[in-house]
Amino acid sequence: MKLRNRKKRVFGHVKQEEQKVDIALNSTSSFTVDEPSTCDIGIKQEDTKKDNSSLKQNDRFGKEGYYYRCNICKQRMPTVISVLQHRKLIHNVKRTHSSRIKDVNTEPNIHDPNFYCKSCKVDYNGRSQYRQHLKAAHYMVLKPIPKHIILQSTIVPDPDDPNLYCRACNYTYASKATYKRHCRYTHGITSVKIPTRAKPDGIIDTYCKHCDIRLSSKASYKKHLFTIHDMDWRLIQQKRENTVPNVDDPNFYCCACEKKLSNKCTFNMHLMLIHSIYQSAPKKTGLEPDINDPNNNCHSSVIFERQSRPWKAP
Repeated sequence: MKLRNRKKRVFGHVKQEEQKVDIALNSTSSFTVDEPSTCDIGIKQEDTKKDNSSLKQNDRFGKEGYYYRCNICKQRMPTVISVLQHRKLIHNVKRTHSSRIKDVNTEPNIHDPNFYCKSCKVDYNGRSQYRQHLKAAHYMVLKPIPKHIILQSTIVPDPDDPNLYCRACNYTYASKATYKRHCRYTHGITSVKIPTRAKPDGIIDTYCKHCDIRLSSKASYKKHLFTIHDMDWRLIQQKRENTVPNVDDPNFYCCACEKKLSNKCTFNMHLMLIHSIYQSAPKKTGLEPDINDPNNNCHSSVIFERQSRPWKAP
């Protein structure tokens, strides 16, 4: 009987130990399962804290995008008048920048496209100067402008600004041509007309007869004449201008341009377009053209004359 009771006690202790082990395992397993969920909750709480802080930061500016604050004790105020009174009574500070404010009851528009402070009746050159004025003179704390809003600014520069100042970019240019190109191509002001100064050099063909080669461009042709032949193209062009081509050349050769044309029609067109030599009306002669001539020969002579007037189509 005693042995049986001892065995029962031993088996009972073993069962109790097994139950304790099972409970411990279950508790540890449940702990390991719940651990990632607690991490997720912690991360979510941190994210919500960041969102809430950003929302609070944006809410402090309100819809207006600014608020008034004492720059000494950083206390927020409802109006600029309250800031001035607070500075005078609490900090014993007299008005300095604010003495420029002509109308204290009028609040300036922080988004004014012309950077005009209607409280002080003053125009400013750019956004940065205008915002600095609002901070210093009106004790405003302005909402920061994101970069993408700055790039998408609706402020348009004046292409006729005498100081060549771009108020959209807050930059002054050195030359008028550079400022015009900036307004045209950077800000898309299509009404800006960029003058193009044509500097005709008179070079028609880039062929060098001495080397029997044709250069790719006028610049390379000029460089070739100077480096290879030690010739200045301006002197050559001056000689060509003083040379009058022979309008009756049988080979359709222009001695001024040192160029041979393919036929009479192209030769006459060359004389008109390049040398301003136009075909005049035929002189009256005693010979009348025979309309029934079998050789299609006109007995009347055709005279060319050099004119300074532009050529007009008949």
